Amino acid sequence: MLRLLTVVALLATLTTPASSQILWDSPPLISPAVPGGLSLFMLNPAGGDLGGLATLRHSAGPVGLGYRAAVAQEDTSGDLAYSVGLDVSGYLARAVEGSEIDVIWWGGAGVGVGSETMVTTPLGIVLGWSGSGGDVMLSPYVGGHVILDVSSQDDESVGFAGVLDLGLDIVLPSGWMVRAGASLGDRESLALGIKVPSGGG
Repeated sequence: MLRLLTVVALLATLTTPASSQILWDSPPLISPAVPGGLSLFMLNPAGGDLGGLATLRHSAGPVGLGYRAAVAQEDTSGDLAYSVGLDVSGYLARAVEGSEIDVIWWGGAGVGVGSETMVTTPLGIVLGWSGSGGDVMLSPYVGGHVILDVSSQDDESVGFAGVLDLGLDIVLPSGWMVRAGASLGDRESLALGIKVPSGGG
């Protein structure tokens, strides 16, 4: 596991940032305790300035499908750019060596559309756990993912990248959930938001 994260870190230092579109896969906001339902975020995406992101999952936990859509201004042109993506995930290990740490895998496909178009297929792993601090439930996680990019640019049509991912979900005593995630490396990005309260998820 440590070797895989080391490889991702090395790839992150060897790749060049993509531009002229926003990239859907970072931050992934996926963990062993990812909530179901709708979440809304303020987003500073890779390839863009401040924008918005919505994610949707049919059920809690990593099992199943997730959907996302984002809009933000491009770094290069200042025009609006868009991204959409679909992710799938599942468990690799639960309660590793008797601890409270779970390990999941995730993958997916999506597209960023702006001055150019980028089709992105990521594959990653995430380590996470959940615990309580008083009346607050905390679910921190760390992971990494590698990405194959196919761009509409003629001079750089195919690229490969590696990203480190961090995140934290906080359930407050009121029942509201605050969610945050970040990616480091080629996909440097940050998201902060909430899970929209609902009857389930």
